[in-house]
Amino acid sequence: MKYFLMLFLFSISLFSKDFSMRYDVHVSLLGNVGYAEITLKEKENSYEIKLVANTIGIAAVLLKNRVETFISKGKIVEGRYVPDLFVATKETDRRTRVQTYHFDHDKKEIKFIEEKTKLVTKTRFDSKHFKIISEDVTKNSKEERLLDLYKDGDVLSYYLNTDSTCNSDENSYKLIAVGAHDEKNDITISRLEGLERESAVVNFSEDIKDIYNLNVVPFDKDDEIVDVLIAFDNDGLLKEALLGEVFWVGKITAKRTHHEISYN
Repeated sequence: MKYFLMLFLFSISLFSKDFSMRYDVHVSLLGNVGYAEITLKEKENSYEIKLVANTIGIAAVLLKNRVETFISKGKIVEGRYVPDLFVATKETDRRTRVQTYHFDHDKKEIKFIEEKTKLVTKTRFDSKHFKIISEDVTKNSKEERLLDLYKDGDVLSYYLNTDSTCNSDENSYKLIAVGAHDEKNDITISRLEGLERESAVVNFSEDIKDIYNLNVVPFDKDDEIVDVLIAFDNDGLLKEALLGEVFWVGKITAKRTHHEISYN
């Protein structure tokens, strides 16, 4: 399920609004495997967007009840979302990893802090009761450093800026952002037009406006290049996403099942 979150991240338009949305994820072979909830709040010239992705059913069992949370906070400058802070959290039954990125755009620096917690099972012999006792012990670690490469945005702020970056004038761009693949991997976002759009639109339900293609070259060059189709509704928000046939599990789809919008 390494592409699980990819179906959620292409989600927002430029319009000034607060909203909450939910997307359900379905895999041909496994059925419903998870859902994601996205919220955006804007106040004057600041924003906060939060995405929480949960696994359910057999996916939760296979991935040890994994929950991933992404938060981007920052300012809105001339219509663009500029992050000050990005936090990525991954939690399973026995492990938690929190990665925090602090942006200093003036110095073109990013301070990175990673904190890890895990439960380790240790055994000891109880001589009094003459038996072996197992117990969980918490281990913590923390790393803090400046990143070698400065990036001016995170994966959520970049997608918030998609409408202004990827449009009819400039219909594709390469994504290099905190929270996405690093600079060694190519991620290209393209807005489909003409025959390409006509070919793609049959994969989605009615009332689809813009369709984008997210092309990801994987870390392992022996893996196949990944293409995710993303369809926006007329309200300017993600409605559906499709990752085509994946080895042995079939198609992976994400569909919006709830959305609530309030315009500022």
